[in-house]
Amino acid sequence: MDVETFMTEIIPIKDKRLKAILAKECRIETYKRGDRLNELGEPDQSIRFVISGIVRGYFPGEKGKETTSGFGFRPGESIAGTRLLDGSANEMGWEVVEDCELFCIPVETIFRLRPEFLEMCDLHAGELAKAALHHMDSRKMLCLKTAKERYEWFLVHYPGIIDRVSHKDVASFLNITPVTLSRVRNGKE
Repeated sequence: MDVETFMTEIIPIKDKRLKAILAKECRIETYKRGDRLNELGEPDQSIRFVISGIVRGYFPGEKGKETTSGFGFRPGESIAGTRLLDGSANEMGWEVVEDCELFCIPVETIFRLRPEFLEMCDLHAGELAKAALHHMDSRKMLCLKTAKERYEWFLVHYPGIIDRVSHKDVASFLNITPVTLSRVRNGKE
């Protein structure tokens, strides 16, 4: 997929001047499984959107243990922390778990174009709102549901990826052990 096609079909940009600017400043990047997309403790340089593949969000923990915060896999889904709102250091990392292609808009471009183009403001605000809603939905699921209900929620909200990602990462995301995930998947819990 090229930049023009992505802006037309996936995140429809209607303003022709904005589309021309973005066509010059945005890029398509490809990543391999295991690649890390950002440096923790540094501000994000781009907001990325999935074209294909799967990316895992994670929080670093003690002794190198990571907690999965979610998966990006739908075309047009953004891969960016909510820190894009204020430009501060990123506390969440992104790792490629299935080779992927991403559409990238430099953060500097977003902030520079927002005053001139309402469509850029809407895109930025919309992505931040989606991230906040996803966070709230995930928190409710983690706080109020049983392990089985969490797994069923995952199957609905992340259709078709249960066997494309590590079950250890799924268990981490659902805040259960890999053994509990195995039991739930096999109907033993």
